[in-house]
Amino acid sequence: MLKDILPARFLRALDFLQMDKLNEIRLRVSFPTIVYYGGRYFLGENGLADSNKDSLCATAQELNDIVYRACECSVYAHNEELKQGYITIEGGIRIGICGEVVVDNGIIKTIKNFSSLNIRIPREIKDCSLTALPFLHNENGILNTLVLAPPGAGKTTFIRDLAAQLSNKFISRNLLVVDERNEIASVINGKPGLNVGKYTDVYSGADKQFGIINGIRTMTPDAIILDELITSADLQAINYIIGCGVKVVATSHSRDIYDLQKKPLFKEVLKDNLFDRFVVLSNRKGKGTLEGVWDKNYTCLYYG
Repeated sequence: MLKDILPARFLRALDFLQMDKLNEIRLRVSFPTIVYYGGRYFLGENGLADSNKDSLCATAQELNDIVYRACECSVYAHNEELKQGYITIEGGIRIGICGEVVVDNGIIKTIKNFSSLNIRIPREIKDCSLTALPFLHNENGILNTLVLAPPGAGKTTFIRDLAAQLSNKFISRNLLVVDERNEIASVINGKPGLNVGKYTDVYSGADKQFGIINGIRTMTPDAIILDELITSADLQAINYIIGCGVKVVATSHSRDIYDLQKKPLFKEVLKDNLFDRFVVLSNRKGKGTLEGVWDKNYTCLYYG
């Protein structure tokens, strides 16, 4: 829904591009606009520009207008998202926001005077999880899986397709997606805008703790899929899921298992062997390149 939020001059520039190849637009006040279009390029009046001198440069007012439109003309109504540095709009498009963080007595109130925006356009890549899929389940069903990749390397795209594959393969099992930022399923008016399978239940816009606790109580899932383990509370939630006999598929920002092992936050999780499988993705051959699948003993089961 870029046409509803971007200034006209940027929309005219994007008309020169194939929109199905566009993944990211980075706008910074008074600096060149950059797009991720199978690589990083400057955006000029006639599409991709050869140099920063020919690139469009956003104004502070344009950034404010984009956020205002993304909030459907009510920044107050979206302030909980805004405080976390993002807004998600229809189609699962997430706008990362930088600016002046307003803090009162140690509590973040909002972000204002926006200085840069990162507009990320989700892409459905059908069957992108198929190569890894045989390693992620057995005769008893889905295995506890952690998907690792650096930012922007396709973790959400992978688990979205994995949800669809698992939903269709295990129709007798209940699959729950906890879509905290509404990026995985992009539910609008109760209907997922992105394919997570016909037999998948979705909590959209709820924090992980709410979605997990209430989901287990009321939806009796066999497996829960969620994105981006970042905090100790997230890892406690993983312990809770597995302790309830429910399987989990989650993601984390890490380049590989060795990178993950260096993070103090994951020390106990790895020590307790909570995850049966580790899937590693990269951008080496494009977004979502499958580097490999490892088991809980760090034995490589598949190498890309």
